Amino acid sequence: MDKEDLSIGAGPGAIFRGHFRHTLDKVGRCSLPASFRAVLEAEGSASVVLTNYVADGARCLDGYSSSSWGVLEEKLSARSRFDPQLRQFENFYLARAADCCVDGHGRINIPGYLRAYAGLDKNVIFTATLRGFRVWDVRVWDVIFSDAESALMMDPALFSKLDL
Repeated sequence: MDKEDLSIGAGPGAIFRGHFRHTLDKVGRCSLPASFRAVLEAEGSASVVLTNYVADGARCLDGYSSSSWGVLEEKLSARSRFDPQLRQFENFYLARAADCCVDGHGRINIPGYLRAYAGLDKNVIFTATLRGFRVWDVRVWDVIFSDAESALMMDPALFSKLDL
């Protein structure tokens, strides 16, 4: 299990940080990184929301704290229900979302349909994002990370447009 950085924050928009390698058991349970659990505890939550996602042309799972997911739902509910983009978003992203409770051993059970979608077999990696986290098959993540690193090596100014 890799351990990088710590997650810090409380309330909606709490920040997850780092990347962590874990193993799925035969029924789809996986330890949620301890620092991610600390973020949830600070929020007073004992679950995460997972759904399917596509990043850089690869399938993975997108994860949120329950309170952050609630903020997303509030923003979406303010939009017209007749908006075709919203309907596509609902069909792809919301319809497959699952509440995953953290058990007494710090594990979440990732539903089979989400494991199948993201190609999660045994070795997975949790990676932080600005709005939550992602869960990847380790082999897929290694390619995604390598591609990002190669792009940066080819163009060291690649991230300058982010204006950080």
